[in-house]
Amino acid sequence: MTDFERYVVEEHVEDFNDGLISRRELLRRVTLITGSAATTVTLLSAMGCGSEPSGGPAPTPTTRQTSSAQDYALPPATPTSDGVTVPENDPRIAVSPLEVRGADGAPLIGYHAKPAGGTAAGAILVIHENRGLTPHIKDVVRRVATAGFTGLSVDLLSRDGGADKLTDSAAYAAALSKRPVPDMVSDVQQALKALSASGAGDALGIVGFCFGGGMTFNTLAAGTAVKAAAPFYGPAPQDMAGLAATKAAVSVVYAANDTRITGARDTVEAALKQSGAPYQINVHPGVDHAFHNDTGQRYNAAEAERAWVATIEWFRQYVKN
Repeated sequence: MTDFERYVVEEHVEDFNDGLISRRELLRRVTLITGSAATTVTLLSAMGCGSEPSGGPAPTPTTRQTSSAQDYALPPATPTSDGVTVPENDPRIAVSPLEVRGADGAPLIGYHAKPAGGTAAGAILVIHENRGLTPHIKDVVRRVATAGFTGLSVDLLSRDGGADKLTDSAAYAAALSKRPVPDMVSDVQQALKALSASGAGDALGIVGFCFGGGMTFNTLAAGTAVKAAAPFYGPAPQDMAGLAATKAAVSVVYAANDTRITGARDTVEAALKQSGAPYQINVHPGVDHAFHNDTGQRYNAAEAERAWVATIEWFRQYVKN
């Protein structure tokens, strides 16, 4: 089992333990990865995942205090069902195609938005969760555009039809977990090249969520030249020496209750400190993995806003033309 396969299995187990899915659904999801029901049962038993959990996660407050000083779109005050908080016809932005091809020449499914007027301050690549280029991720791209940056996301399963074809999120996650990390890093780098060629030059940044947070770390560890990055609750890369050599300014977002991911904080911080580049690590209290996703059951509006404001301000400080 690869690191990313194990990561996806652990996400499914976490959903089960929090009462978000049934044991039957857990078995289905994990078997999509292992390919065998017997292997799944053995694996889950070894991970201490037995009978139905006693209950779901403790509720967390979602009250927030929005500052009128912010001139860009923020995460919504309440969860959304469709993932749309900034419509495509928002007068602040312009949504348009941007061609991106992999190093093998394959066209990558993408979503691109930029400020409607004036020159963008730079460009931000948004790396999706393990569900692909969903309406929520497209909305995050549009939020980036309202903040004065060009935004882009590409589906890392484009060659399989992306999230539009793999509509079963568990099947999507299983397929994604089997794709080699270097191949996905290559697609991320190609997307950054497309942004650079579209006018951003070297004023590039990356933000990624969950799986995308891990891919953000992996992209930095591969020596990719970007000005800044903001991995949200992503697993640390295997190549910590590569991360320690990054030149990017890195703002790491963790969730206090997400101990599976946040447990790597000290190791990540040691690497970032060794890099000599600016960095910050924010651990948000009282929230769990994926607290920024307003379409999910762990969404927390207050902490999502704080994390997003800190991220945009970080990019405004370090991603510059």
